[in-house]
Amino acid sequence: MSKDIVIENINTPTAFGVALKRLRKNSGVSQDQLAHLLNMRQATISDIENGRGTLESLFKVIQALKINLVLSNSSFTKDKDHKSKARKILDLLND
Repeated sequence: MSKDIVIENINTPTAFGVALKRLRKNSGVSQDQLAHLLNMRQATISDIENGRGTLESLFKVIQALKINLVLSNSSFTKDKDHKSKARKILDLLND
């Protein structure tokens, strides 16, 4: 019954918010209903959907909705500075 939905190129908080809003609306769920299910305020859901959510609230939504994140460094390959930052992040995650 469960179907994976793949949304690529979510590289900003606003893009995540747009994707979340689309998923929520396609499921026929209001912001109030989602907020109640996640034990959050409706304003927090609105903030997330408008790219203003905190990292903590984003992860709460991701975990509660069982969204799988796939991390990729493909967007960092063109810029040496980004490569360096990506390497540092990956090193921290692997420690």
